[in-house]
Amino acid sequence: MLGVHVIAQHTEAYARLERDSVMIGDQIGYELGINIPEGFIVAWPTLADTISKNIEIINIQEVDTSFIENTLILNRLLTITSFDSGYFKIPSYTFKFMHEGDTVVYEAKTPEQYVSVYTPVVDTSQVFKAIKGPIAEPYTFRELLPWILLGLLLVIIVLGVFWFVRRRKKKKPLFAGKVKPSLPPHIVAIQKLEELRLAKVWQKGKVKEYYTQLTDIVREYMERRYEFNAPEMTTEEILEELGVKKINKEITSKLKASLTLSDLVKFAKAKPTPLENDVCLNNCIDFVQETKEEPAWQADEQPEPERKEEE
Repeated sequence: MLGVHVIAQHTEAYARLERDSVMIGDQIGYELGINIPEGFIVAWPTLADTISKNIEIINIQEVDTSFIENTLILNRLLTITSFDSGYFKIPSYTFKFMHEGDTVVYEAKTPEQYVSVYTPVVDTSQVFKAIKGPIAEPYTFRELLPWILLGLLLVIIVLGVFWFVRRRKKKKPLFAGKVKPSLPPHIVAIQKLEELRLAKVWQKGKVKEYYTQLTDIVREYMERRYEFNAPEMTTEEILEELGVKKINKEITSKLKASLTLSDLVKFAKAKPTPLENDVCLNNCIDFVQETKEEPAWQADEQPEPERKEEE
């Protein structure tokens, strides 16, 4: 047991300051440690948030362990600071240790340390300058991205509201339906002529109205089919235009008869017979059927004339 006591006497506790002076509010390192032979158990001194009323502990690192020639070296680094100016003492810390399997407790104390805390020197002879504000740093793209997206969203909303108001003013639906393809001119004309026949307009005594509708249907057909302003032209001008386009003379003659009789009814108060009323409508139907434009696909599918086999 005496040997253990002799070995314990070779134990050394130490304390070291990174430097012995510091500006008020700055931080410095304070190292605590002990050098002890192998086979001893060490109890560290208790470390609180402050060393004294003038010195505070900011951070305490984990214990660092190393061996040199059968000597165990334990140390840990503390970060300390002070917010008071003056010359302050860092008191001694006590390490307790004992040999494994022994009950005798030994102690080793660190030496006291002193630190000087000073305030910055202000040259009052110099002119005081205004405190500078924070330095502006350039914005990064990541910082600007939310604002860019917000701006685009606002533009889209404004354009959407503008479009909505214009549609409402024009009394148009917000979403227009699919436009149906228009029917060929001859189909529209035949449908209207058949509807006029079924309406029995002249049978009700409305002869002038009957001929007005009849000629309007044919004139609209010629306007779409041959692309000239037939609704605003006289009968003579229409016949002249058809002659330029080299329309079949027989069918043109039928149309001429219907248009001429219509002019007499509308402007000379002529009173055609029921037979003439029907013939005029049939002539117009024949004109449309004879002059209609066949679709290209239908013309290509016309059957070829059969050839008789030679006997």
